[in-house]
Amino acid sequence: MLTRGALSALIGILIMIGTLRLHAAELTVVIEGVDSQQQQNIRTMLGLESLHKKEITHESRLRYLFSKADADIKKALQPFGYYQPKIESQLQTGDDQWVAKFIIDPGPLLHISKLDLQLLGDALNDQVFSDLLADSPVQVGSPLIHNHYETLKKRIRSLAAERGYYRAEFIEHRVEVDLIAYQASIVLHYDSGPRYSIGEIRFSKSPLSEGFLRRYVPFESGEPINSAQLLSLQGVLVDSDYFQRVEVRPLWEQASGAQVPLEVTLDAHERTKYRGGFGYGTDTGARMTLGMTRRWVNKRGHQFNTLLRASQIRNSLAAEYVIPGFRPQQDRYTVNVNLNDEHSDSVDTRSQYLGASWQKQWGGWQQVASLGFQQETFAVGPNTTQSTFLIPRISLSTVSVKDRLNVDNGYRLTLQASGGSAQLLSDTDFLQLRLGAKAVHSVNTKLRLLGRADLGVTFVDTFDKLPVSQRFYAGGDNSVRGYAYQSLGPKDNQGDDLGGQNLLVGSVEMDYRLTDKWGVAAFMDVGNAFKGAEADLHIGVGIGLRWFSPVGPVRFDLATPYDDDERGVRLHLSIGPDL
Repeated sequence: MLTRGALSALIGILIMIGTLRLHAAELTVVIEGVDSQQQQNIRTMLGLESLHKKEITHESRLRYLFSKADADIKKALQPFGYYQPKIESQLQTGDDQWVAKFIIDPGPLLHISKLDLQLLGDALNDQVFSDLLADSPVQVGSPLIHNHYETLKKRIRSLAAERGYYRAEFIEHRVEVDLIAYQASIVLHYDSGPRYSIGEIRFSKSPLSEGFLRRYVPFESGEPINSAQLLSLQGVLVDSDYFQRVEVRPLWEQASGAQVPLEVTLDAHERTKYRGGFGYGTDTGARMTLGMTRRWVNKRGHQFNTLLRASQIRNSLAAEYVIPGFRPQQDRYTVNVNLNDEHSDSVDTRSQYLGASWQKQWGGWQQVASLGFQQETFAVGPNTTQSTFLIPRISLSTVSVKDRLNVDNGYRLTLQASGGSAQLLSDTDFLQLRLGAKAVHSVNTKLRLLGRADLGVTFVDTFDKLPVSQRFYAGGDNSVRGYAYQSLGPKDNQGDDLGGQNLLVGSVEMDYRLTDKWGVAAFMDVGNAFKGAEADLHIGVGIGLRWFSPVGPVRFDLATPYDDDERGVRLHLSIGPDL
């Protein structure tokens, strides 16, 4: 049992502890005289930083860490080339606050006075290594920046691995600092050993012939190994859609002399792919898609695709037979059959198309040249017309974007020219030129600006003979919002849509992300389809809601005509990538 005296003493101790806790002061560490990067490294290495913005309950620990601060700061500045800093240290207390202040003069930079860089082995005669060393900031007379030195070593190792120097290693690497002379010397000796070349190229068993697969290979046996080319081969085989898994690897353990066999392991997809889906768009109404792809018809990699699209106003059935070109990743040939049927307030048409095309990849541009025979039956007002055209067409398109489904910045551009001649199975002479462009620019992480333009011009002898599939219309989800699908363009005396000879449509839009998945937008569209030079442009303005879904933005837009007497509000619903 506690005596009265012991109990009083215990209460007194508890009161003192509570009082100390109540008046515990907070520490602020202040660092001046260095740039932000140097300050960040100092705070990382400064033991006293662990008490920054915390209450000090043990003054002895505070003073111990403060006594070590100068040494911590000097060590933190060495990677930046400063080995003789002058530090003014202050530790003050008052007003329930501790302040540790360090005023730093980094002093003079320590420079490299001696540099011993040696390449041994085949890399000695490899110009890429010589260029790397020449471009490095690690040079005699340069400041000793530790990051530059480590980066040079890392780039030498990476370059050796990329270029087939399998046995490369540093045989000597060190940095010596003389604080009395205040200078540094660097020794880097790198023995690359032999540069290995490609030996036999072996493909695992697959449903495609080895002769066809070799057309994907961008190198020959005997060429030096280049890891970028190996990754390129792996990428194009995956992109071919024949295989779900591809691995390209050198068999180093089977090297013969300086030649290494390559093994290409292939795991094929299922031979037949099916697709299907349902959706809704304000231009098309309810819609359905069914498709089948035969990934390979034979060992030569031929493919066959069919696609059925059905909606309330437009239906189509397409079949395509694909023959890979000499470089399958760059070019291919196709034979196409299309059946189309469309019945809307402005268009009533049926058509059949048979054609062939050649698709070629030129750097970032895709070129498609085609020749197709088309028969079309279309109605304009009370008149029904049958047309026959042989249409050559060429198009160029490019897309620049990192992620098609989540676009921060990027653009797409499409150029197209098509025509027909009355001398070659066409009802009339015509030439049509089209340009489509769209760009996305992020102002910051939440705000984006989007711009779109579509232009078209047609030179035709007899416009009435031109099928409606070759005429221009404006209005709708992807044209001028606020107006019904294909409702803008020339009309006859009865108000029936004739379609236009020319097209001019533009759009500006701003969207703002509220969360990762939701955003809002405001936009203005302008345009029309027209004959001659008088465009009579119509304007639609509106606001929208954006859901950034896994398959691209889903757009809910409310738009109204800006310059027409009828100011009704129209809903536009669309889905898909911005570019």
